[in-house]
Amino acid sequence: MKKMIVCLLVIFLFSLSPMKGMATELYITAEHYPPYSYKENGRPTGFLVELVHQIQEKIGEEKGEINFYPWARAYKQLQVGIADVLFPMGMTPERSAMFKFVGPVFWNDIYFYRLKGSSVVVESVEDARKVGKIAVTRDDLYHQTLRDMGFTNLDVSSSHKSDYLKLLKGRVDLLPMGERTLPHFLRAVPELGANDLERVGPAIFFTTTYIAFSLKTPDAVIKKWQEALDDLKKGGNWNNIMDKYFPSS
Repeated sequence: MKKMIVCLLVIFLFSLSPMKGMATELYITAEHYPPYSYKENGRPTGFLVELVHQIQEKIGEEKGEINFYPWARAYKQLQVGIADVLFPMGMTPERSAMFKFVGPVFWNDIYFYRLKGSSVVVESVEDARKVGKIAVTRDDLYHQTLRDMGFTNLDVSSSHKSDYLKLLKGRVDLLPMGERTLPHFLRAVPELGANDLERVGPAIFFTTTYIAFSLKTPDAVIKKWQEALDDLKKGGNWNNIMDKYFPSS
């Protein structure tokens, strides 16, 4: 009996002790969103992939696997706490209450684009409300922001590539995109070249991009990641990665 009590006590104490790896290992997800995060020759790469790896190195975490999912699925996984981390994610008032954030890591002006030669005229945001259809990806920043701005002419897709192909085939009139990320997206759509699109109207909105965490993530983890990011910015590492992926910036 005494031996059993001792064994149970040992098991109990062991369960209370922190387990390296299990205590800190995060389930990291990302959207295929060049140049932020994508796969090249089967390996994760991109602006945010490199930045996250440098943050993990700085705080002594092992570089865990980065799992790629379509945006709507990854977003839902973070919402319900299946995933711990998702990037990139643009900040909105609604999302600020749904997730925890480390950043900002990037910022961009968002514009509408039309197919070159299109007769669609957009000189203001109000004009864009009157066009037939605007392509957006389900639950992404553009979808949620335009919906909140009162746009009712949104044509929802499962991916950004679908948005571009809809524009190419004349099924929609416009699509929103960040000015600095547009060239990278076009590389994934060989049917559409940079000269096939033209920007119209003023900037729709300005966005800041973050690394998002589920609400279950301890504040101590958020603090540690944020401090590491701030140090990387001060030390010039963030600038070096920016120059690599956004040389014109």
